[in-house]
Amino acid sequence: MPRLRPAHGLLILAFALLAFAAGLWVARSTTPLPPPAWLEDWQREVFGPLADGTLDLGQLHSWQDGALWLTRDEQGAQLSYRGTLGTPDGPWRVEAELVLSDEERGSLQRATGMAPGAPDQPLSDGMLEQLRRQAVASVLLAPSQALSVGRLVASFGPPRLRLQTDRGEAWIYPERGLTLLHRNGELVWLQVVPRESLAH
Repeated sequence: MPRLRPAHGLLILAFALLAFAAGLWVARSTTPLPPPAWLEDWQREVFGPLADGTLDLGQLHSWQDGALWLTRDEQGAQLSYRGTLGTPDGPWRVEAELVLSDEERGSLQRATGMAPGAPDQPLSDGMLEQLRRQAVASVLLAPSQALSVGRLVASFGPPRLRLQTDRGEAWIYPERGLTLLHRNGELVWLQVVPRESLAH
């Protein structure tokens, strides 16, 4: 058998290293991305109760520090709860809206006189305490740093529905009351509402 020349040996070694690197890349590219470490706790303490329609402001405040704000939307005055979630993936903006009846909105509007376009106003801790039993209508979380939407799919699974919007693609999980919005594979925000809201 002819002996391999040094050049031939180096060529074979180079091919072997290329094959190893390619195999390693394929293995890494097919390995599911891990979900954010904090997500499981939030599903249990916040998302699950909210999807069931049982989450109130007091429960949310005990889990996530924040403040109550007076805001205004197309329908008039509204109450929002805002905070910042610190995670290893960077801070997340947290914003929740409270359930208000038309009568409560009207009363709030008359009491505050908040005009369209007026800046949002922070409310006192005393007001937050008075409204502890007020039901939460929605919770929205938005990352401040780029985060692959695949990391959430690892926890939630594939979406039931996909909708193209001007801001990106919405993935909808009606059974969870959950909507994810992503753009080019990066999460823009996730929002949870009572699942009955997505059933219609």
